[in-house]
Amino acid sequence: MSPTCSATADEYHWATNTDYRGSSFDWGHLAAAATHRGSQKAMQDTFYLSNVVPQNPHLNQKAWNNLEKYCRSLTKYIKNVYVCTGPLFLPRMEADGKMYIKYQVISKNHGAVPTHFFKVLILEKLNGEIELRSYLMPHSPVEETIPLERFLVPIERIERAAGLLFVPNILKRTNRLQAITPGRNS
Repeated sequence: MSPTCSATADEYHWATNTDYRGSSFDWGHLAAAATHRGSQKAMQDTFYLSNVVPQNPHLNQKAWNNLEKYCRSLTKYIKNVYVCTGPLFLPRMEADGKMYIKYQVISKNHGAVPTHFFKVLILEKLNGEIELRSYLMPHSPVEETIPLERFLVPIERIERAAGLLFVPNILKRTNRLQAITPGRNS
């Protein structure tokens, strides 16, 4: 006799609006709704739950919002601005001296609450130079007065944690890459 399931695999892995109800988390848009104001459809598409993760309201409405505004401001003087955003689950040292990846889940669907968020900005300037800025923010209340430069990290840190490669793909297009890292501002 073969086992039976009451839910399909797709239904089992779906997030729902009710997952956020009573969770104390905001809908953290990965592609920000405000960035897509130019198109009603594009803005509505940012509300799909595949673009949303649980995010601390203080972070979402303050420091993270400042980073999103900064990204939008770059489009005024940079030829092309590409933004890659995502959640991360990073290890931390526990009392026993060992590193663990520990994160909260919400609702009966066990929606994973990230420990950190990243944004990688690929800026294509008018002169053909490409600038790379990579930001990593802890998923905790971050004061909006902290300069965004404090969250700059070497791109390798995000590539390793996310399992993504940005630099080799950029270098296929240009040899004029400038990485902006902590302590090196343009």
